[in-house]
Amino acid sequence: MAEKATKASATDQPAKRGPGHRAVDARDAIAELTERAQEISLEAGSKVSEAMRDVISAAAGISGFAVESARDLISYMVRRSQMTPEEGDKLLREAEIAHNKRPKSERKKATATTIQTKARALQRAKAAALREREMQRHIAMVTRAHAPKPARKSAPKPKKKAKSASKKTKKKAKGGKRR
Repeated sequence: MAEKATKASATDQPAKRGPGHRAVDARDAIAELTERAQEISLEAGSKVSEAMRDVISAAAGISGFAVESARDLISYMVRRSQMTPEEGDKLLREAEIAHNKRPKSERKKATATTIQTKARALQRAKAAALREREMQRHIAMVTRAHAPKPARKSAPKPKKKAKSASKKTKKKAKGGKRR
Protein backbone atom coordinates (compact mmCIF):
# COMPACT_ATOMS: atom_id res chain seq x y z
CA MET A 1 0.00 0.00 0.00
CA ALA A 2 2.84 2.35 0.79
CA GLU A 3 4.30 1.61 -2.62
CA LYS A 4 1.05 2.66 -4.33
CA ALA A 5 1.01 5.96 -2.46
CA THR A 6 4.59 6.65 -3.50
CA LYS A 7 3.84 5.90 -7.14
CA ALA A 8 0.73 8.11 -7.10
CA SER A 9 2.57 11.05 -5.57
CA ALA A 10 5.34 10.72 -8.13
CA THR A 11 2.88 10.87 -11.02
CA ASP A 12 0.87 13.79 -9.52
CA GLN A 13 3.80 16.17 -9.81
CA PRO A 14 3.87 18.23 -13.00
CA ALA A 15 6.64 17.59 -15.46
CA LYS A 16 9.70 19.81 -15.16
CA ARG A 17 9.91 22.62 -17.65
CA GLY A 18 12.95 24.08 -19.24
CA PRO A 19 14.24 27.50 -18.17
CA GLY A 20 12.68 29.19 -21.23
CA HIS A 21 9.13 29.26 -19.84
CA ARG A 22 9.91 32.04 -17.37
CA ALA A 23 10.70 34.54 -20.11
CA VAL A 24 7.26 34.10 -21.63
CA ASP A 25 5.63 35.10 -18.33
CA ALA A 26 7.88 38.16 -18.05
CA ARG A 27 7.02 39.18 -21.62
CA ASP A 28 3.31 38.85 -20.84
CA ALA A 29 3.67 41.05 -17.78
CA ILE A 30 5.64 43.66 -19.69
CA ALA A 31 3.09 43.63 -22.50
CA GLU A 32 0.25 44.11 -20.02
CA LEU A 33 2.05 47.00 -18.30
CA THR A 34 2.84 48.63 -21.65
CA GLU A 35 -0.78 48.30 -22.75
CA ARG A 36 -2.03 49.79 -19.48
CA ALA A 37 0.44 52.70 -19.78
CA GLN A 38 -0.86 53.39 -23.29
CA GLU A 39 -4.46 53.41 -22.03
CA ILE A 40 -3.56 55.85 -19.25
CA SER A 41 -1.76 58.07 -21.74
CA LEU A 42 -4.74 58.10 -24.10
CA GLU A 43 -7.11 58.86 -21.23
CA ALA A 44 -4.96 61.75 -20.01
CA GLY A 45 -4.54 63.05 -23.55
CA SER A 46 -8.27 62.95 -24.19
CA LYS A 47 -8.94 64.84 -20.96
CA VAL A 48 -6.49 67.57 -21.97
CA SER A 49 -7.88 67.72 -25.51
CA GLU A 50 -11.43 68.06 -24.17
CA ALA A 51 -10.30 70.85 -21.87
CA MET A 52 -8.54 72.58 -24.73
CA ARG A 53 -11.65 72.27 -26.92
CA ASP A 54 -13.83 73.74 -24.15
CA VAL A 55 -11.51 76.70 -23.55
CA ILE A 56 -11.07 77.48 -27.25
CA SER A 57 -14.82 77.24 -27.90
CA ALA A 58 -15.50 79.53 -24.93
CA ALA A 59 -12.90 82.02 -26.16
CA ALA A 60 -14.53 82.06 -29.58
CA GLY A 61 -17.97 82.52 -28.02
CA ILE A 62 -19.26 79.26 -29.49
CA SER A 63 -20.01 77.71 -26.12
CA GLY A 64 -19.88 78.43 -22.42
CA PHE A 65 -16.74 78.61 -20.31
CA ALA A 66 -15.94 75.71 -17.99
CA VAL A 67 -13.77 76.50 -15.01
CA GLU A 68 -13.05 72.78 -14.67
CA SER A 69 -11.52 72.76 -18.16
CA ALA A 70 -9.31 75.70 -17.28
CA ARG A 71 -8.28 73.89 -14.09
CA ASP A 72 -7.38 70.76 -16.11
CA LEU A 73 -5.28 72.75 -18.57
CA ILE A 74 -3.46 74.63 -15.83
CA SER A 75 -2.66 71.43 -13.93
CA TYR A 76 -1.39 69.88 -17.18
CA MET A 77 0.87 72.88 -17.80
CA VAL A 78 2.16 72.79 -14.21
CA ARG A 79 2.94 69.04 -14.52
CA ARG A 80 4.89 69.74 -17.72
CA SER A 81 6.76 72.60 -16.00
CA GLN A 82 5.37 75.08 -18.48
CA MET A 83 4.24 77.31 -15.59
CA THR A 84 4.83 77.41 -11.88
CA PRO A 85 2.11 76.32 -9.45
CA GLU A 86 1.85 79.92 -8.17
CA GLU A 87 1.24 81.24 -11.69
CA GLY A 88 -1.33 78.52 -12.24
CA ASP A 89 -3.20 79.33 -9.02
CA LYS A 90 -3.21 83.06 -9.84
CA LEU A 91 -4.50 82.45 -13.38
CA LEU A 92 -7.20 80.09 -12.14
CA ARG A 93 -8.40 82.59 -9.49
CA GLU A 94 -8.61 85.34 -12.12
CA ALA A 95 -10.58 83.05 -14.45
CA GLU A 96 -13.02 82.09 -11.67
CA ILE A 97 -13.56 85.75 -10.66
CA ALA A 98 -14.17 86.79 -14.28
CA HIS A 99 -16.52 83.85 -14.81
CA ASN A 100 -18.55 84.67 -11.68
CA LYS A 101 -19.00 88.30 -12.85
CA ARG A 102 -20.84 87.12 -15.99
CA PRO A 103 -24.64 86.94 -16.03
CA LYS A 104 -26.10 83.68 -14.74
CA SER A 105 -27.54 82.74 -18.14
CA GLU A 106 -24.10 82.97 -19.68
CA ARG A 107 -22.49 80.98 -16.85
CA LYS A 108 -24.99 78.15 -17.37
CA LYS A 109 -24.31 77.97 -21.11
CA ALA A 110 -23.32 74.46 -22.23
CA THR A 111 -19.66 73.74 -22.90
CA ALA A 112 -18.36 72.32 -26.15
CA THR A 113 -17.76 68.93 -24.54
CA THR A 114 -21.31 68.82 -23.16
CA ILE A 115 -22.76 69.70 -26.55
CA GLN A 116 -20.62 67.06 -28.24
CA THR A 117 -21.53 64.43 -25.63
CA LYS A 118 -25.23 65.06 -26.14
CA ALA A 119 -24.86 64.90 -29.92
CA ARG A 120 -22.97 61.61 -29.67
CA ALA A 121 -25.58 60.17 -27.31
CA LEU A 122 -28.29 61.13 -29.78
CA GLN A 123 -26.36 59.51 -32.64
CA ARG A 124 -25.86 56.35 -30.59
CA ALA A 125 -29.55 56.20 -29.71
CA LYS A 126 -30.52 56.54 -33.38
CA ALA A 127 -28.02 53.87 -34.39
CA ALA A 128 -29.29 51.55 -31.65
CA ALA A 129 -32.89 52.06 -32.77
CA LEU A 130 -31.90 51.31 -36.37
CA ARG A 131 -30.03 48.16 -35.29
CA GLU A 132 -33.05 47.08 -33.25
CA ARG A 133 -35.39 47.54 -36.23
CA GLU A 134 -33.04 45.62 -38.49
CA MET A 135 -32.79 42.84 -35.92
CA GLN A 136 -36.58 42.62 -35.58
CA ARG A 137 -36.93 42.49 -39.37
CA HIS A 138 -34.29 39.75 -39.56
CA ILE A 139 -35.92 37.73 -36.77
CA ALA A 140 -39.30 37.98 -38.50
CA MET A 141 -37.77 36.86 -41.80
CA VAL A 142 -35.99 33.90 -40.21
CA THR A 143 -39.11 32.93 -38.26
CA ARG A 144 -41.19 32.91 -41.44
CA ALA A 145 -38.57 30.93 -43.33
CA HIS A 146 -38.29 28.27 -40.64
CA ALA A 147 -41.89 28.15 -39.52
CA PRO A 148 -43.53 24.75 -39.93
CA LYS A 149 -45.74 24.77 -42.97
CA PRO A 150 -49.35 23.85 -42.27
CA ALA A 151 -50.55 20.58 -43.78
CA ARG A 152 -52.34 21.23 -47.01
CA LYS A 153 -55.93 20.18 -47.08
CA SER A 154 -57.01 18.59 -50.29
CA ALA A 155 -59.13 20.92 -52.30
CA PRO A 156 -62.80 20.12 -51.94
CA LYS A 157 -64.21 18.26 -54.92
CA PRO A 158 -66.41 20.44 -57.02
CA LYS A 159 -70.05 19.52 -56.55
CA LYS A 160 -71.94 18.32 -59.54
CA LYS A 161 -74.56 20.65 -60.74
CA ALA A 162 -77.94 19.60 -59.57
CA LYS A 163 -80.23 18.87 -62.43
CA SER A 164 -83.47 20.72 -62.36
CA ALA A 165 -85.36 17.53 -62.87
CA SER A 166 -84.16 14.00 -63.09
CA LYS A 167 -84.68 11.90 -66.20
CA LYS A 168 -87.36 9.79 -64.59
CA THR A 169 -89.40 12.78 -63.61
CA LYS A 170 -89.09 14.15 -67.12
CA LYS A 171 -90.33 10.88 -68.62
CA LYS A 172 -93.19 10.78 -66.23
CA ALA A 173 -93.97 14.33 -67.04
CA LYS A 174 -93.85 13.59 -70.74
CA GLY A 175 -95.78 10.38 -70.34
CA GLY A 176 -98.42 12.02 -68.26
CA LYS A 177 -99.14 14.60 -70.91
CA ARG A 178 -99.69 12.04 -73.62
CA ARG A 179 -102.43 10.19 -71.97
